[in-house]
Amino acid sequence: MDKRFFKNAPVETAFKFKKIFAFSLFFLIFSNAFSQTEDGFTEIENPQTKPKDESATEENKEKDFVLPSRSFFITAGPLLLLNTDKSTSSAPSPISYSLGFGADFRQDKKLNVGVRASFFTGYWLFDGNDARPAEIENRTATALCFLFDGTAGRTFLFSHGKNALTLSGGLGFLARIGILSNDVGGSESGASGSASSDVSEINSWFWSSARFLYPEFCVSFLHAVPELLGTFRFGADFRIYAPFGSLISGNGVDGMIFSLALKASF
Repeated sequence: MDKRFFKNAPVETAFKFKKIFAFSLFFLIFSNAFSQTEDGFTEIENPQTKPKDESATEENKEKDFVLPSRSFFITAGPLLLLNTDKSTSSAPSPISYSLGFGADFRQDKKLNVGVRASFFTGYWLFDGNDARPAEIENRTATALCFLFDGTAGRTFLFSHGKNALTLSGGLGFLARIGILSNDVGGSESGASGSASSDVSEINSWFWSSARFLYPEFCVSFLHAVPELLGTFRFGADFRIYAPFGSLISGNGVDGMIFSLALKASF
């Protein structure tokens, strides 16, 4: 065997190690231009070319909640009828409980038109001149009350549409039908002669002097609960009804109505 082979072997081996070292160094330098992620290597971007909203990932972006152009709702809650009469026979501003349903119609997410029908009852008496709310022991008639509302206003959205506040105004139409109360006989004595004739007087009073008209102001707040239904919202509805008939008759705010109800929209 040629002796030159053994003489040159260390040189060739050293040269090979140099080639491996140079290749490794080149690979390390080249790999610095990449960053490793779970899916592999991704190129490092120039900071000057990054979009300004890059920090907002899909997970961090809040979802925008859109109000439907039409929704239905139900309401339930207390209702106070203001009574300014000082006589001891009438009830001091009785509280009733109403149940209602309706619909909201929206245009351009701003204009809100709403309609609602609600129902409640109350006790009434006739004092010889006017019909007055009555306590149960002094009642003559039970009034079945149907309140129909028509409103228009503006809706304001907050928290990416998750909360909606609606301010509106409109007109309410209060239809009241008085019937003889339980345990009250029609032939019993009354201010007009008998309990039955008092009921007739009460019904006439309900429909005279525009006492069935109630201009109103409404504030409604709804919070989106998408976990239950896609468009389900839950909140509150507050309304003030001005007694048009009482105002034009010179009786001031007698008969004003304050309504506060829970509201579920879907």
